Amino acid sequence: MPTANAMGKTYCPQCGWNRGAADQQTRFFLRVLPVLVMLFDAPLIVWIFVGHAEVSVLAGLGLIAIVPAILVVLVVKGKLRLGPAGDSAGKVT
Repeated sequence: MPTANAMGKTYCPQCGWNRGAADQQTRFFLRVLPVLVMLFDAPLIVWIFVGHAEVSVLAGLGLIAIVPAILVVLVVKGKLRLGPAGDSAGKVT
């Protein structure tokens, strides 16, 4: 029987095996994502609006701001697993 993959968690779409764990993983990541974006993108946005737009600083803050996008790709591909502390949190596979 074919299985599906949701954010690194394998589940069976037909019988529902492990579907709860996959849903829990997806919901947790969707709760954490806005915090990641605010944490990494806020310095860049504030720095631009304050008017200190120097190329070297903007380049550095831009590199920091790309971290959430990289994390999203890693989690969706299943290379990085995010979850509650007892559920293999932060394990890189």
